[in-house]
Amino acid sequence: MDTLILSKTHMNYGKCCVGGITESGRYVRLLTSNGENQPENTELTQRQVWDITFTELRNTVPPHVEDVLIQSKILKGTIREDVKVIDFINKQNIPIWRGGPEVLFDGLTKWTNSGSGYINKAGVPNHSVGFWISNQDLMKREYRGIRYNYPNGNKWYSLKYVGYENAIEKIPAGTLLRVSLARWWKKDSDSEECCYLQLSGWYDLH
Repeated sequence: MDTLILSKTHMNYGKCCVGGITESGRYVRLLTSNGENQPENTELTQRQVWDITFTELRNTVPPHVEDVLIQSKILKGTIREDVKVIDFINKQNIPIWRGGPEVLFDGLTKWTNSGSGYINKAGVPNHSVGFWISNQDLMKREYRGIRYNYPNGNKWYSLKYVGYENAIEKIPAGTLLRVSLARWWKKDSDSEECCYLQLSGWYDLH
């Protein structure tokens, strides 16, 4: 099935997460045939179109329902730089969240005191990736890695950036963004299990 690669994000242990959208408009997270994340030197990269044969990963845990296992793939080409990703998204009738971060993942996102977004078992969305157009600029901040901040009164909503593109100082309002939820994680045995919100990348910068 023809699949457009739209994101490549950093993972631990020399791995990366590769995400795309099929010609039918389905979100997919492309794992190896053994069910592992791709190596950092994978030939899969953004804006490529691959004809991919994949099988479903058994026992997926919501919201991470996008996982598939690549069985074979053939590179068909790369979309031109003058082709806008948002045009492809709109053609496939893929929903885009618009507004502030509180709209993300159907309003199920909660926020820590420091501004990090997360979901917990109290409200689990039906997928772990999505597209967002912010109504305000996102500003770069370096704190335990790179984060992008959205103003929230005298505080911030803060999204950790995990993409491979070079970080820029400001992502202008109106830019198409890809956001995702990290895997379920708990700090310790007394903590609740959460999936943290992260910024995977952006498209069609002016």
